[in-house]
Amino acid sequence: MIRRAEFRDIDTIMCIVGDAQAALRELGIDQWQDGYPSIAVIKKDIDNGVGYVSVQNGSVVGYAAILLTGEVAYKQIADNEWGTGEDYVVVHRLCVKNIAKRNGIALSLMKKAKELAMEVGYSGFRIDTHRGNIRMLRMMDKLGFKYRGIIYYESGERLAYDLKFSKSLVL
Repeated sequence: MIRRAEFRDIDTIMCIVGDAQAALRELGIDQWQDGYPSIAVIKKDIDNGVGYVSVQNGSVVGYAAILLTGEVAYKQIADNEWGTGEDYVVVHRLCVKNIAKRNGIALSLMKKAKELAMEVGYSGFRIDTHRGNIRMLRMMDKLGFKYRGIIYYESGERLAYDLKFSKSLVL
Protein backbone atom coordinates (compact mmCIF):
# COMPACT_ATOMS: atom_id res chain seq x y z
CA MET A 1 0.00 0.00 0.00
CA ILE A 2 1.20 3.50 -0.84
CA ARG A 3 -0.04 6.46 1.16
CA ARG A 4 0.95 10.03 1.91
CA ALA A 5 3.69 10.27 4.49
CA GLU A 6 2.70 11.62 7.89
CA PHE A 7 4.76 13.27 10.60
CA ARG A 8 4.53 10.10 12.68
CA ASP A 9 6.54 8.36 9.91
CA ILE A 10 9.56 10.67 10.10
CA ASP A 11 11.76 8.49 12.33
CA THR A 12 11.19 5.47 10.10
CA ILE A 13 11.72 7.50 6.94
CA MET A 14 15.02 8.81 8.30
CA CYS A 15 16.12 5.22 9.05
CA ILE A 16 15.29 4.31 5.44
CA VAL A 17 17.25 7.36 4.25
CA GLY A 18 20.15 6.16 6.43
CA ASP A 19 20.02 2.76 4.73
CA ALA A 20 20.12 4.47 1.33
CA GLN A 21 23.03 6.68 2.36
CA ALA A 22 24.98 3.63 3.50
CA ALA A 23 24.19 1.76 0.25
CA LEU A 24 25.41 4.71 -1.83
CA ARG A 25 28.55 4.98 0.32
CA GLU A 26 29.23 1.26 -0.29
CA LEU A 27 29.06 1.97 -4.03
CA GLY A 28 31.64 4.73 -3.57
CA ILE A 29 29.09 7.42 -4.43
CA ASP A 30 29.21 10.83 -2.78
CA GLN A 31 25.47 11.38 -3.33
CA TRP A 32 23.54 11.84 -0.06
CA GLN A 33 26.76 11.78 1.99
CA ASP A 34 26.43 15.40 3.12
CA GLY A 35 23.38 15.06 5.36
CA TYR A 36 20.89 15.25 2.51
CA PRO A 37 18.05 14.54 2.61
CA SER A 38 17.78 16.03 6.06
CA ILE A 39 14.86 15.73 8.44
CA ALA A 40 13.93 19.30 7.44
CA VAL A 41 13.68 18.24 3.77
CA ILE A 42 11.45 15.27 4.67
CA LYS A 43 9.26 17.48 6.89
CA LYS A 44 8.91 19.95 4.02
CA ASP A 45 7.88 17.08 1.71
CA ILE A 46 5.20 16.07 4.20
CA ASP A 47 4.07 19.69 4.69
CA ASN A 48 3.77 20.10 0.94
CA GLY A 49 1.88 16.81 0.55
CA VAL A 50 4.51 15.30 -1.77
CA GLY A 51 6.01 12.69 0.57
CA TYR A 52 4.76 9.12 0.06
CA VAL A 53 5.51 5.90 1.90
CA SER A 54 5.17 2.28 0.96
CA VAL A 55 3.69 0.19 3.77
CA GLN A 56 3.96 -3.59 3.97
CA ASN A 57 2.60 -5.64 6.85
CA GLY A 58 1.99 -2.43 8.80
CA SER A 59 5.58 -1.16 8.45
CA VAL A 60 6.89 1.72 6.38
CA VAL A 61 9.49 0.23 4.03
CA GLY A 62 9.94 2.85 1.30
CA TYR A 63 9.81 6.58 0.70
CA ALA A 64 9.64 8.96 -2.26
CA ALA A 65 8.86 12.59 -2.92
CA ILE A 66 6.46 12.75 -5.86
CA LEU A 67 6.20 16.21 -7.37
CA LEU A 68 3.74 17.42 -9.97
CA THR A 69 5.26 20.91 -9.95
CA GLY A 70 8.27 20.26 -12.16
CA GLU A 71 11.96 20.63 -11.36
CA VAL A 72 13.81 23.89 -11.96
CA ALA A 73 17.11 22.07 -12.56
CA TYR A 74 15.60 20.33 -15.59
CA LYS A 75 15.51 23.67 -17.41
CA GLN A 76 19.25 23.18 -17.87
CA ILE A 77 18.31 20.84 -20.71
CA ALA A 78 16.54 22.43 -23.69
CA ASP A 79 12.84 21.62 -24.03
CA ASN A 80 13.41 20.01 -27.43
CA GLU A 81 15.89 17.55 -25.86
CA TRP A 82 13.22 16.08 -23.58
CA GLY A 83 10.88 13.36 -24.81
CA THR A 84 8.14 14.53 -22.46
CA GLY A 85 6.10 17.70 -22.50
CA GLU A 86 6.15 20.47 -19.93
CA ASP A 87 3.71 18.65 -17.64
CA TYR A 88 5.48 15.73 -15.99
CA VAL A 89 5.87 14.02 -12.65
CA VAL A 90 9.21 14.06 -10.82
CA VAL A 91 10.32 11.43 -8.33
CA HIS A 92 13.00 12.51 -5.85
CA ARG A 93 14.44 10.89 -2.73
CA LEU A 94 13.36 7.38 -3.72
CA CYS A 95 14.67 4.96 -1.10
CA VAL A 96 13.82 1.54 0.29
CA LYS A 97 14.59 -0.08 3.63
CA ASN A 98 17.48 -2.55 3.29
CA ILE A 99 15.50 -5.58 4.45
CA ALA A 100 12.73 -4.81 1.93
CA LYS A 101 14.88 -4.35 -1.17
CA ARG A 102 14.18 -6.37 -4.29
CA ASN A 103 10.51 -6.72 -3.38
CA GLY A 104 9.11 -4.21 -5.86
CA ILE A 105 8.87 -1.32 -3.38
CA ALA A 106 10.62 1.22 -5.62
CA LEU A 107 8.49 0.10 -8.56
CA SER A 108 5.30 0.49 -6.53
CA LEU A 109 6.30 4.06 -5.64
CA MET A 110 6.97 4.77 -9.32
CA LYS A 111 3.54 3.34 -10.19
CA LYS A 112 1.98 5.65 -7.61
CA ALA A 113 3.76 8.60 -9.24
CA LYS A 114 2.31 7.57 -12.59
CA GLU A 115 -1.21 7.31 -11.10
CA LEU A 116 -0.96 10.77 -9.55
CA ALA A 117 0.36 12.23 -12.79
CA MET A 118 -2.36 10.65 -14.89
CA GLU A 119 -5.03 11.99 -12.52
CA VAL A 120 -3.99 15.53 -13.49
CA GLY A 121 -3.49 14.73 -17.17
CA TYR A 122 0.30 14.37 -17.27
CA SER A 123 1.82 11.77 -19.56
CA GLY A 124 5.42 11.37 -18.46
CA PHE A 125 8.21 11.24 -15.90
CA ARG A 126 11.43 13.14 -15.51
CA ILE A 127 14.01 11.88 -13.06
CA ASP A 128 17.72 12.19 -12.33
CA THR A 129 20.37 10.20 -10.53
CA HIS A 130 24.08 9.98 -9.85
CA ARG A 131 26.03 8.23 -12.61
CA GLY A 132 27.29 5.67 -10.09
CA ASN A 133 23.86 4.74 -8.73
CA ILE A 134 23.73 1.43 -10.56
CA ARG A 135 20.57 0.26 -8.80
CA MET A 136 18.57 3.29 -9.91
CA LEU A 137 20.09 3.18 -13.39
CA ARG A 138 19.08 -0.49 -13.73
CA MET A 139 15.52 0.24 -12.68
CA MET A 140 15.24 3.16 -15.08
CA ASP A 141 16.63 1.04 -17.91
CA LYS A 142 14.15 -1.74 -17.10
CA LEU A 143 11.28 0.75 -17.16
CA GLY A 144 12.36 2.25 -20.48
CA PHE A 145 13.62 5.67 -19.36
CA LYS A 146 15.68 7.58 -21.94
CA TYR A 147 18.84 9.53 -21.14
CA ARG A 148 18.42 13.25 -21.88
CA GLY A 149 21.57 14.91 -20.56
CA ILE A 150 23.40 16.16 -17.51
CA ILE A 151 22.04 18.60 -14.97
CA TYR A 152 23.85 20.23 -12.08
CA TYR A 153 22.85 20.71 -8.47
CA GLU A 154 24.99 22.22 -5.71
CA SER A 155 25.85 18.65 -4.74
CA GLY A 156 27.13 17.80 -8.23
CA GLU A 157 26.10 16.54 -11.63
CA ARG A 158 23.24 14.15 -12.23
CA LEU A 159 22.13 12.20 -15.25
CA ALA A 160 18.64 13.21 -16.37
CA TYR A 161 16.10 10.82 -17.90
CA ASP A 162 12.50 10.84 -18.94
CA LEU A 163 9.76 8.43 -19.91
CA LYS A 164 6.44 8.79 -21.68
CA PHE A 165 3.91 6.54 -19.99
CA SER A 166 2.74 5.09 -23.27
CA LYS A 167 6.19 3.62 -23.91
CA SER A 168 6.49 1.90 -20.53
CA LEU A 169 5.88 -1.83 -20.52
CA VAL A 170 6.15 -2.16 -16.75
CA LEU A 171 4.37 0.89 -15.37
